[in-house]
Amino acid sequence: MSGLKGAEKWIDLSGKVAHVTGGGKGIGRGIAQALAMAGAKVMVSDINLESAETTAAEIDGAAMALNVADREAVDIAMNDTVAALGSLDILVNNAGLYIGYGGPVEEITDEMWRSLWSVNVDGVFYTCRAAATIMKSQGGGRIINIASTQAVSPGVGVTYDGSKAAVVQITKALALELAPHGINVNALAPGPTWVNEGEPPPIDAQMPPRTGEPLADTVADRIARLPLGHWGDPIEQGKAAVFLASEMSSFVTGAYLNVDGGWLTL
Repeated sequence: MSGLKGAEKWIDLSGKVAHVTGGGKGIGRGIAQALAMAGAKVMVSDINLESAETTAAEIDGAAMALNVADREAVDIAMNDTVAALGSLDILVNNAGLYIGYGGPVEEITDEMWRSLWSVNVDGVFYTCRAAATIMKSQGGGRIINIASTQAVSPGVGVTYDGSKAAVVQITKALALELAPHGINVNALAPGPTWVNEGEPPPIDAQMPPRTGEPLADTVADRIARLPLGHWGDPIEQGKAAVFLASEMSSFVTGAYLNVDGGWLTL
């Protein structure tokens, strides 16, 4: 058993620096909290600086304002993370937009399409590109892109579902490209996760009453039948992020990890 000693270090992120985009609230906040609990020093960025600062204060981290759809701002932010905290070992691309069920395709305006894709897809590309440059110079790192179960099981509309499917394919392509540089790239796919802070989740998994919209009703039906029978919590997404950021996942890259309470088994 001597060869198995030191397993407790596999989950230890002490000495690592993580940058979590969209970390001011919801799933991003849960991920930032979990990474900090595992020992990482966390830079929390958010388009709302006040939210980022609130999360950072809770975890003894650092905060900055960032619009991931702004290419130049992303490049500066990644370099500023290194300047402030010493390195960039873990990037979590959590920032994203969700505009509800999207409505019929003929009602989706160009502005709706571009605003969502500029964050959900362009933002992921910009941050991955900037982080990869830094991580190559450091000899490795971890990139975790937050996708969604909707990437493979659509239900809320072409705008959001399509963007998250793009994130999955970006993840896989970058995993192949960056593997020789010691950079693991994976996608974490949250399922139904309760992010309304201050409001208790339903006792069971029930969604609000059906709306009569086919897409919305499909999602409501799946949640009502969640195998684990309850909504997820942001910290549960954070636990999965810690796994992907740590030595526990040293042989994992290009993966699509569902954290969904059994959603995709339905």
